[in-house]
Amino acid sequence: MKNSRKRLVASLIFSCAVVISSVIIAAGLSNISPDRRTVSVRGLCEREVPADTVVWPIVYTFGSNSLTELHSIITSAADNVTAFLEDNGLSSGDYTVQAPVITDLSTERYGTEAKWRYISRNTVLVRTKKIQEVKDAVSRSIELMEDGIAVTADYSSSVQFLFTGLNDIKPEMIASATENAREAAEQFARDSGSRVGKIKNATQGLFSIDDAAPGLSDIKTVRVVTSVEYYLAD
Repeated sequence: MKNSRKRLVASLIFSCAVVISSVIIAAGLSNISPDRRTVSVRGLCEREVPADTVVWPIVYTFGSNSLTELHSIITSAADNVTAFLEDNGLSSGDYTVQAPVITDLSTERYGTEAKWRYISRNTVLVRTKKIQEVKDAVSRSIELMEDGIAVTADYSSSVQFLFTGLNDIKPEMIASATENAREAAEQFARDSGSRVGKIKNATQGLFSIDDAAPGLSDIKTVRVVTSVEYYLAD
């Protein structure tokens, strides 16, 4: 699995495409006037990149009828979780032991027949650039059960892979999208017996960062579309 994923990352291809539709061409034609004709086009640029940051909230819950006992349980569990993380190549700078959220069920407006009076929701928040180490730890997290720690598996505790290097690739992607937009305009100009002049208007679309595919959240697709309106000359 590791080798195949490495091959996937190694084979990532930078792709930029030109988007021209009949709607876009129609918009360009609508701007044509007897003295100043224009054409509106769009340039698309996409790039697949590996995630560079991972966030993993390790959430687990304990109950007790004694705050003193609960404190002891929480402290021991936090030590076990952090030891588990460090055994998987993480250090203290990669995680934070957050303050527990303790609920006293006896103070609830509507009483319950719960086994425990006190419930503690505990979180050790992992945020690091050590992607592979976290992936390995996640796959081994069942080992925490040996220490009596049942890691919560819900949306609030899901692993999130992020890409934070957008500013490093923005200029190149905008330039590529704009270049492709001009190629589209030049093609339209050739078909209409004209040539492309100066830019009349240009708009950079928003960048989007999405998972490359379902289940492939550690690979991201970055996308931007630029809209450019050019003057046409005979």
